Amino acid sequence: MFVEVPKAGCTVVKRILQHSERDGATSPEPRSVHDRSTSPLGAPLRDGFDLDEIFGEGPYFRFSFVRNPYSRALSCYLEKIAGHMWLRDLRLPELGFQPDEDVTFVEFLRKVADQAPVEMDIHWAPQHHLLSLDKVSYGFMGRFEQLHSDLRSVIAHLGITAPAELLTRPTLHRTGASQKSAQFYDPESVDLVREIYREDFDRLGYGVDPRFVGQPS
Repeated sequence: MFVEVPKAGCTVVKRILQHSERDGATSPEPRSVHDRSTSPLGAPLRDGFDLDEIFGEGPYFRFSFVRNPYSRALSCYLEKIAGHMWLRDLRLPELGFQPDEDVTFVEFLRKVADQAPVEMDIHWAPQHHLLSLDKVSYGFMGRFEQLHSDLRSVIAHLGITAPAELLTRPTLHRTGASQKSAQFYDPESVDLVREIYREDFDRLGYGVDPRFVGQPS
């Protein structure tokens, strides 16, 4: 059971799981691995799984991938807020902005800080909230900062095969946030991320010093 955290490598994970479910078929991949209508992966609510069994003490191997809150928040801003216009049109009104506004990173964070986790878009909601860490136990929690090595461990555990190209091929969602943090972070934005994602830092084991963004913990 893969529990996805947006902006933490979920596109690559889904790409590999879908390749396995298709038994490595060479038919063209769907336009987006996030399109549930073309995905061969099961969906708990749609497919009638017993949620108590899946997320309780049942025989499922539950895993996910998490990311340093500093680079995840910046990646979300660069793609969803400062990126393609159609993405801005979708996300800016959620935060009270006009679709055509030029919103700075710190302005984005100020708005997010005013939201409760249940109100947040999943792309910037706290990871501990998305993962339901108080209720769900995980067999493996990988890290975006060492995605390839951690994902290879999952592949080996599941006993599936995945061409190396599936791991290394760039995704359309890549923003290079880990290498751009010095350009965007100032004292206010650092404080805001620490406030918004306090529990992520504490519970996922990430340090609060932004100078180490992108490095394995």
